[in-house]
Amino acid sequence: MFLNHFKMKAQPFAERVAPEAFWRDPRIDEGLARLRYLAHDATVGLLTGPSGVGKSALVQAFLNELSGPRWEVIYVHLTHLPSAGLLKLLVSRLDEPPRRGKDRLFRQILDRADRAEGTMVIVIDEAHLLDHDALTDLRLLVSSAVEAPPLKLLLVGQDPLRQTLRQSQHGALLSRMRVRYLLRPLEVSETASYIDFQLKYAGASHRLFDEEAKRMIHEYSGGMPRMINNLATASLIQAMAKDTDRVSEGVVSETVREFQCV
Repeated sequence: MFLNHFKMKAQPFAERVAPEAFWRDPRIDEGLARLRYLAHDATVGLLTGPSGVGKSALVQAFLNELSGPRWEVIYVHLTHLPSAGLLKLLVSRLDEPPRRGKDRLFRQILDRADRAEGTMVIVIDEAHLLDHDALTDLRLLVSSAVEAPPLKLLLVGQDPLRQTLRQSQHGALLSRMRVRYLLRPLEVSETASYIDFQLKYAGASHRLFDEEAKRMIHEYSGGMPRMINNLATASLIQAMAKDTDRVSEGVVSETVREFQCV
């Protein structure tokens, strides 16, 4: 909509971005380092953070590195399921018909991990939605492979997942998590750098957004990349509607007021 107005060659602040448009900030670099350690040297990992902080982007960057025959990745996003349903879903992602009974489902997953050419990596996103039985089953699945771990498990979820795992009934699973990473929001300088990167990728000048406009975006978004994207995009639309070629603090202020009305 506003690409022609601002003479951009690509959409900035998109929800889904190409690998070359992925911004690698220090948080992401540290997170990738820890997830690489999980893939090569650990068994169970935990990635948490508030909604919109960039967990999915970090996981996607990690999974992009797990290509080729060395890895077999199972990614599950919809996890609001009873424990047996989760195990069946994992088996289905292996392109195998689920058997009846938890013991047989466990065996299917472990047998497939043993037969795999490479290491099996199970990633469960939105894991804060898992019930207690499902978490227990995942602990049993990992425990069954403890002699020679043929699989890795990464749980990804919002902050309540950490609170759930601290409960005594999940102590055994938590103790196996050698990799734990809390993805924090962006600092104000990182928000400005993120906006500049997105504008550069789109073929626009970083001066398109005034410095005070960037600061206001950070203050309202709390440094959450998803909200930064939403607010920056809405501000571009607002500036275009005003037929101006700059996004000023005033433009962002008007946009924020509109957001607050919803």
